[in-house]
Amino acid sequence: MSRAVTADHVLFNECIQMFRPDHFQLKEEQPEQRGYLFLDFMLEQPIVFEYFSIQPTIEVNLPGAYSAFIAPVVLPKWFEWNHNIHLFTIALSSVFSFVTGRSIKAPRDGYESRQINLDDYTLGKFAIQHPILKAGPGAHDTRLSQLTYEKIKTQLQETIQILHKLPYELYIKGMQSIRLVHLSQINKRDDFGLGYYLLISAIEPIATAAISRKSVAPKNPVLDEWRAKSKTNPEFQPLLNAYQQELSKNRYIGKRFVAFVMNYCPPDQWMDLEHPKENSIAYTSEISGFTSELSWVTQKQWDEIYPEDLNGQQIRNLLSDCYHHRSKFTHEGQNPPHKKPDSYNRFFDKETIIDFDEKTKEVRGINEIILPNFRLISFIATMSIFNFLKEKSGV
Repeated sequence: MSRAVTADHVLFNECIQMFRPDHFQLKEEQPEQRGYLFLDFMLEQPIVFEYFSIQPTIEVNLPGAYSAFIAPVVLPKWFEWNHNIHLFTIALSSVFSFVTGRSIKAPRDGYESRQINLDDYTLGKFAIQHPILKAGPGAHDTRLSQLTYEKIKTQLQETIQILHKLPYELYIKGMQSIRLVHLSQINKRDDFGLGYYLLISAIEPIATAAISRKSVAPKNPVLDEWRAKSKTNPEFQPLLNAYQQELSKNRYIGKRFVAFVMNYCPPDQWMDLEHPKENSIAYTSEISGFTSELSWVTQKQWDEIYPEDLNGQQIRNLLSDCYHHRSKFTHEGQNPPHKKPDSYNRFFDKETIIDFDEKTKEVRGINEIILPNFRLISFIATMSIFNFLKEKSGV
């Protein structure tokens, strides 16, 4: 049960329950209710699901190069009239963001959600909650090609179907990880390190559920010998017990993280990640009728690194480094070594790291490292979680 008054604050566990109640009954005679999503692009066609639908966006022009894109949502008929119905759209915004890798929000209260027809005053109140930069450096890609729209619609429909088929406890766990991916997308521009941290954190609880500690724990080649020795030497037994007890404290989460990604989103699937300019090139081609002139933009460039250029151990090392960078942010507030929050490369960036001695002012070494860019880590988080949940749902 959600709070009677949510008071402009989100408790996401309430949203999880509202999005898919443990038990529900459709009330077909109930009048239509609407919620709203704040997208970062123009949605020109509706997306229809079994119990609800997302309608085309209303664009509200804001000062400068900013606009807001407000998408009405025709809500399912399974909860009481006007009872915190905005909790449903908050959960839906998380799933939508998870699927698209885009910044998507929903109102934090349900007062305006009671309106079927929005007046200019309410549109203005909605618009200031998620202003989108449409032009200039860092602008959002606000126009979808028909190809991109179809991909989004298909994957969003499949994801919601999976969430409704999962055992309820696993549904809750899945939604919690989906929420972390969502929070990553909406916080990335304010703090890149936090966005990166949240993507890795989204994978971790699913990885530890899917990959056992025993499957990745290294085996001590002399442990059997020590056990045999403890049977004949009573003084050795306490030492062996202390060693095994200390060993059991290591959960090997980093190793389980790597194993999970390699199993549920292996490198051969990374080629499904679109080039960052894929949608804009497709949209330009659709409205102009010219396709060949711009195709070179999304092709592999001479200095780009693709997954096929790296062997299995190199990729495992890169994934392990991702977990290490996340730990550095967690314990020291240290950002990952990325220099470009929005990479023009499809998969990886190369960065030069200078080891500088603060005391002597001398350069101790210069290293070039390969980093999975933010879009790749976001894709890995989404697809590994999606593939695991799909496997468990039986869809």
